[in-house]
Amino acid sequence: MPTRKKNPFNDEIGIKLRQIRKEKKLTIEELAKLSDVSGITISNIENGRSNPTLNSLWRLADSLNVPLTKLLGYSHTEKEISSLEEAPPYFTNDLKEGWLVQPIFQEDDIEIFRVCLKGESATKRSHQVRDSKEIITVMSGELELRVGDKSYHLKAYDSINFDSGNTHEYINHSSQDLLLNVVVKYKNI
Repeated sequence: MPTRKKNPFNDEIGIKLRQIRKEKKLTIEELAKLSDVSGITISNIENGRSNPTLNSLWRLADSLNVPLTKLLGYSHTEKEISSLEEAPPYFTNDLKEGWLVQPIFQEDDIEIFRVCLKGESATKRSHQVRDSKEIITVMSGELELRVGDKSYHLKAYDSINFDSGNTHEYINHSSQDLLLNVVVKYKNI
C-alpha cells in the first residue's frame, strides 16, 4: 500500500492551532462550538492528519480572535519585499472552492494576500472577523463580488472596500484565472 507524503506545512498549522487554542484556554469541543468546525476536524488539523480548507482556517482564526496569518504561523513583518518565488509553501490551496491564497505581509491588524480565483469558479465567505474591512484590487480579469444583497462588477485595477464581516461571494465567470490583491484590516484583534 502506498504511503501518503506528509505536508510539513499542515504540521506547522496544526502546531500553531493547538498553541493558540491552549493560550486561549479552550478545549477542542469549545473551539468546535465557537467556529462551527467539527471537533474531529480540529483534532485532525492539530495532529497534521488533515489538509484544512481555507474556509475552516478562517473560521478558526475568527473564533480564536487572531489574524489568519497568525494561525498559519506566517508573518513577513521583517521583510521589505515579498517575492512570489520565495513563498510557495504558504500558498494555501482550496481548489474545492476554486481559489488559492498566499499571505504576503502581516503587521498588527493588517494582512495582505495574493489571491487566484480559478476560471469559472466562485467562493463564498460567511464567517470572517466581524468589524473587519476588506479592500480588494483586481490585478487581472473581471470579478463579480456580492456583498450581502449588493452585486459589484470590477475590472482590472478596480478596487473596492467593504465590511468583510458580511457574507460575501467572489465570482469569476471567465474561463481565465482571476488575480486579486486582498487587504484585510481588523478592528478588534
